[in-house]
Amino acid sequence: MNELYKELKKYGEVKTKIPLSKHTTFQIGGWAEFFIEVKETELLIQLLDFLNSEGVEFFILGGGSNLLWIDQNFSGVVIKIATSGLKLKEEFVEVEAGVPLSLVVNLAVKNELSGLEWAVGIPGTLGGAVRGNAGSMGKSMADCIQKVFVWVDGEVKEYSKAECGFGYRESIFKSHKNMVVLKTTLKLEKSSRQEVSSVVAKNLGNRKNFPKWPSAGSFFKNIRLENWPQEKEKLPDLFISRGTVPAGWLIENCGLKGFRIGDAGVSQEHGNFLVNFGSATQEQVLQVVEEVQKKVYDKYGVSLEPEVQIVSSR
Repeated sequence: MNELYKELKKYGEVKTKIPLSKHTTFQIGGWAEFFIEVKETELLIQLLDFLNSEGVEFFILGGGSNLLWIDQNFSGVVIKIATSGLKLKEEFVEVEAGVPLSLVVNLAVKNELSGLEWAVGIPGTLGGAVRGNAGSMGKSMADCIQKVFVWVDGEVKEYSKAECGFGYRESIFKSHKNMVVLKTTLKLEKSSRQEVSSVVAKNLGNRKNFPKWPSAGSFFKNIRLENWPQEKEKLPDLFISRGTVPAGWLIENCGLKGFRIGDAGVSQEHGNFLVNFGSATQEQVLQVVEEVQKKVYDKYGVSLEPEVQIVSSR
């Protein structure tokens, strides 16, 4: 352990036995044997190369949102990507993976660029948003991505948008464990400060009723309209225009707002937010997940799939 600790110190600030509940928005999880914060992309690449060559298990952490950590302790290395490069050239934005999504939105608004208004108020980092093709209000990261630079099994590769395999809350980076997003180039559209600010303000207003309790954000994926088994004509026009049936709407219609097991439960404010009312465990959250999935399936015949990354026991 001492040798690994000494080696890790070459790449960033290292701590041991750090509770992941302190580094995730859900505030749930056991501790990590090693926790390292890396602030430079080149050092991140070198660290990944080292861990990969030594066969040391690692986990990539961005902003700690959209994540449900295990209750057990993790004997490997948790890498918090804290890179901060953010460059603007005309309508192109080059962003390193550790940059908070909120900073990219602010840069776009300041420079009268459209394409990220949907992302206002969403926590997390750019790398995590790319990995999970984050989105809201019918828009997603894939809409404005031009290329992505990725560490893959000891190599740094460049992927075009077409090569990223983007789908609804999906990408090839999410399905491949040894793919780490390093940097992304976004292509936005020139607009006006007034127009961009107006849409941002409207979207931010729509988030005012989001719960104040710790959560991982929207927990379940919405149902794609083509997968809706019932009469589409009976759905609200907004669902038809966006092409999805909101998971929160389904959960709320099953009377599950406020449902809880222990300190884990469904928010009173928004059906698609599972929250930590105090000292929730991953096990309790998963019990809530199972009950929600069962009730929604029994009523509507659709299976809710988590969009939150659920870390399993090792």
